[in-house]
Amino acid sequence: MALPGLLAAAPPVSQEQFAHLATVVAVCWWALCFAIIFLMQCGFLLLEAGSVRAKNAAHVGAKVLAHTAIATFCFWLVGFSIKAFAWPLCYIIHQRGTGTLLANVDDAITGYVGWAGAAGSWVPWRFNAAPDVYVSNFFGSLTFCITSTAIPGTVFSERFRFKAYLLFAALYSGIVYPIFGFLIWGGLGGSPLLDPHGWVVQAMDRLFTPEVGSALGQKLTAYGMAPDATGAHFWAPYTDYAGSTGVHALGGIVGLVGGWYVGPRLGRYRRDGTPVAIPAHNVLLTVFSALLLAFCWFGFNGGSVVANAAAHPALGKAAGARGLYIADYLFSDIWWVMVTTALAGAGGTLGALIAGYRLHKAADPLVLANGLLGGLVAICSCVGFAPPGYGLFVGLVAGFQFPYTFRWVERKLRIDDAIGTVACHLASGVIGGLLAGIYGQLFWWGVLPPDWIHPGGELQGGTSIPTLGIQICGFLALVVYGLPMAYATFKVCDKLIGVRSTPEDERTGLDLAEHGLEAYPAESGV
Repeated sequence: MALPGLLAAAPPVSQEQFAHLATVVAVCWWALCFAIIFLMQCGFLLLEAGSVRAKNAAHVGAKVLAHTAIATFCFWLVGFSIKAFAWPLCYIIHQRGTGTLLANVDDAITGYVGWAGAAGSWVPWRFNAAPDVYVSNFFGSLTFCITSTAIPGTVFSERFRFKAYLLFAALYSGIVYPIFGFLIWGGLGGSPLLDPHGWVVQAMDRLFTPEVGSALGQKLTAYGMAPDATGAHFWAPYTDYAGSTGVHALGGIVGLVGGWYVGPRLGRYRRDGTPVAIPAHNVLLTVFSALLLAFCWFGFNGGSVVANAAAHPALGKAAGARGLYIADYLFSDIWWVMVTTALAGAGGTLGALIAGYRLHKAADPLVLANGLLGGLVAICSCVGFAPPGYGLFVGLVAGFQFPYTFRWVERKLRIDDAIGTVACHLASGVIGGLLAGIYGQLFWWGVLPPDWIHPGGELQGGTSIPTLGIQICGFLALVVYGLPMAYATFKVCDKLIGVRSTPEDERTGLDLAEHGLEAYPAESGV
């Protein structure tokens, strides 16, 4: 009986108190989501191990454990400073439009110059002591890095030397992924795909967004959209909300090059070039892993809600462009992202089911599993602003293309992709990025009513609603950067260690040849 009286007597909550509470909730949600992303390594382990032959399953387990540890170390040592701070270029590049060195520019998210206090640190950056904001920022970026590192090795599974894979994981997580992450998500250096002063963004804005002074432009301005540095058109930089391109497509294109460089498994192709199927040794393990990864995807996309909210200067101070608190933004955006993610996964499965019947007259569970994952990969680009129905469409397209792209890679390119990674991650990632641009373009041209765009896009002043032009530029950046960088990485690994397992080791199985044990021993000890 006393509780209602106590509640009635409680003083009203101030805006500052509410802002602090919302920040605490956001940080806790972020920690939970990114811990779930870390669990994706279990999914990748079971997906790859179940899809290959039993004699290589333990080798897969060693790979996943090793690349997780190596990526954590290398990303802490140097990768995060590259991705977030453009190190070491931050000491020589001047911020466009200000003329000041990047090394002297405060972090837009935290207000802390990460490298300014690094003199007493062993790495080019350090955690800020009060408040320790870089811990959360680093951990979130780390889980994305580990996820991307797990992708390429699944293409050239069963024939890549373990020692060479250790070096590959270090190069990928410490250099390859961070550089591209900087290009896609920006950091402090003003990526050419994000910089409102840069010619790439301004050219795409001029071609694909209306003039600010036009009738449509005035409506968009009233709605909350922001102009670029020219003031004549709207700022619409490259958008990759949760990593379709920055995480998955990059891993897929590096894996594609790796599969070509290493060559196919023994017996994968006949002398006339006809492919020979190498069946998965445990279909149920593979299907379970796809469902486990789908569960983790809610952390993948849901955690990106806080990351994108924190990047907004107004939301970071508790109130959004239209007076909404960060808590309001998070509450609406989390459920929007969760539902859109679920529908994209369903669309991916259904698309693969339809395509599978068209190609094979049967429902292959491995194709369905990859369709599910392909739909989830594709929706990452636009999950923050496109509605759930569009998520279903994106998933359908990504899932439908999987068996066709897999067959094309296998028969036309003659690249032995052990589990379908190129079709699932590279093709779906590219599809997701381009479909995000198509939906954004319809908004900028006034074809879509504003109500069809989630408020998350509006609250960020247009920074999460891209044009088709800038998304195409992002795809070109992936190709121009990914192909030569991947080749150089495998060339270094080959020169220093040698990447291809011997024919004898491959026939025996890498479990015994590399690790001296079997995942499924024929006889168990008493």
